[in-house]
Amino acid sequence: MEWISYFKSVLKGLVWALVITIVATIIFSFVMNKFPIGEKIFNIIYVVISCLALVLGSVVAVKSYGSKGWIVGLAVGCIFYIVLYFIGIIFGAEATLTIYDFIKFTLCIFIGLLSGMLGINL
Repeated sequence: MEWISYFKSVLKGLVWALVITIVATIIFSFVMNKFPIGEKIFNIIYVVISCLALVLGSVVAVKSYGSKGWIVGLAVGCIFYIVLYFIGIIFGAEATLTIYDFIKFTLCIFIGLLSGMLGINL
């Protein structure tokens, strides 16, 4: 029964993170239509949006589960990156695994872990 609660909490955090990412990306796309933004700035803003969404999603998941913050945050971070990777492939990104992808994956895991630890103490 504990596993069901764990997976429900992780799924809840993942959904929150994905919804926040989608909404923030839509808002950012409207801003990009009004103001010219360079590719470097675009990449930085996209990473910031993803990181903030992951933080909020991990905190929601940990608050929902109530314990084991770093494990729940780790799961949310790992699954969040995998889902974003597959969404990118669906929308036309290349299905390659480069050092950049490894860095993004590591960043998601690290942010998920820290957010889980933070969320359990809030």
